[in-house]
This record gives sequence, C-alpha cells and structure tokens, in this order.
Amino acid sequence: MAEDTKAGAVEGKGGKKKIFILLFLGLLLMGIAGGAIFFLGKKGGDEGGAQRPMKAKKVAVGVFIDFDPIIVNLLDPTGKRYLQVRISFEVPDKKAEAEVKKREPKIKDIILSILSGKTVDEVIVPDAKEKIKGEILKRLKEELGDDLIMNVYITQFIVE
Repeated sequence: MAEDTKAGAVEGKGGKKKIFILLFLGLLLMGIAGGAIFFLGKKGGDEGGAQRPMKAKKVAVGVFIDFDPIIVNLLDPTGKRYLQVRISFEVPDKKAEAEVKKREPKIKDIILSILSGKTVDEVIVPDAKEKIKGEILKRLKEELGDDLIMNVYITQFIVE
C-alpha cells in the first residue's frame, strides 16, 4: 500500500512536468506563429484585403545658411545682460540661398529688433528658443515671402 502511494506521487510529479512542458511548447509555437504572421503580413501585397504599407513622404532637405553670432543687449534695468545667438536658415535651393545672402542686412535687422525687445525673463524660460524661432520665422516670411526661408534653427544660445 505504501508503495502505491509513492508511485502515485512520482506519477503526479511527472504528470505536472509533462503539462508544464506541453504548455511551454504551446506558448512557444503560438509566439512563433504570431511573429511569422506579423512579419509576413507586412511584406505581403494586396492579397486577401491585406493593408498596403504606407509610403514614406519624401522630406525635402534644403540648403543651410549659417549667420555669424548676433549679440544684443536685453531689456534689463542694469543694462548689463545680453543675449548671444547663432542662427541658421534652411532655404529650398541655391537660388534662395543667393537671395537670402543678398538680403542679409534686412534679415539681421529683423532679428536684432526681435531679440533686443526681449527681457531676461523671456529668454531664460525652457521654451524660449522655440518661441523666438517661431517669431523670427513668422516675421521673415511676412517681410521676405513664404517661399524663401523654410525653417530657422538656433545653433547657439547664450544669456549673460
């Protein structure tokens, strides 16, 4: 009788191992099948109503123009605080690059008038650079036209 109990216990442990192994293999097979469906489904054509992969938009990269650093006094009661920025512009092509270089004095004047009207508190907040870039871009597009300058980048920003 004692031997029957031991045999049942051993058989119970072996049965649990078999169930665990079968469960593990089942999950493994489901994972492999799911992965195969995922990868093969992406590469498939228009068969059976499968979705077409979205085409990536071509991003137009223009020509970059770097300006020398611009230093302005900030609106500060002590008159000792200043801002130094280095700005780059993205233009659509070489023709636009020549036009921007031809209009550089006007562009610098616009930038100087925008930056010199800023207080220290306005330029030290976390999103100050984004606001300034947006303001410069908007003003330049108003003055020079929408198609000349694509984007404005601030590559250096120092507040002293």
